[in-house]
Amino acid sequence: MRTIFLSLLFNLFSYVLTGQAYTNTVMVSGGIAGNGYGGELTYNNNLNESTFIQIALNVAVDNFTSGEINVPYSSFTASYSYFLTLFSTGRRMQVLSAGLGGLAGYELVNNGDNDLSNIVSVNGESRFIYGAQATAELDIIISERYSLVLKTVQFYHVNSDFGNLTNFSGVGIRYYFNK
Repeated sequence: MRTIFLSLLFNLFSYVLTGQAYTNTVMVSGGIAGNGYGGELTYNNNLNESTFIQIALNVAVDNFTSGEINVPYSSFTASYSYFLTLFSTGRRMQVLSAGLGGLAGYELVNNGDNDLSNIVSVNGESRFIYGAQATAELDIIISERYSLVLKTVQFYHVNSDFGNLTNFSGVGIRYYFNK
């Protein structure tokens, strides 16, 4: 009985040590979204050495141009993605990952006002949006707890009036905890 207990304890201890090698992270990034700008806040839960899931909050601010009329619009989305490591250097100092996921959020058109002037009205409207996304990230370790991340995301908003395909490309800082 003592041998079984020690064996289980040893296996549990080994599992805990292995789990500590793959930490969770948070990241903040900013960059270009379409013809405007955007930002992202992410939380990564590393499943093992080569896969992780990412929960992200995204904001994009842009203008839709039709002739001489500019319509400001913003999108606020949350996404859930699964990532796979495509390439990493020997000690994982640089890691290239790709991910796919779903998103849902809200698209705000002209700050909620359907009239641009007393003559022109907006054809699109503010609404809830949903869709999918494809992401590529290059993670470059700069210290024990921080890394620089170069990121590009292609969003597909199924029901958007102002561009079904939107790209966000930016630079971020990732913080590793539980290490």
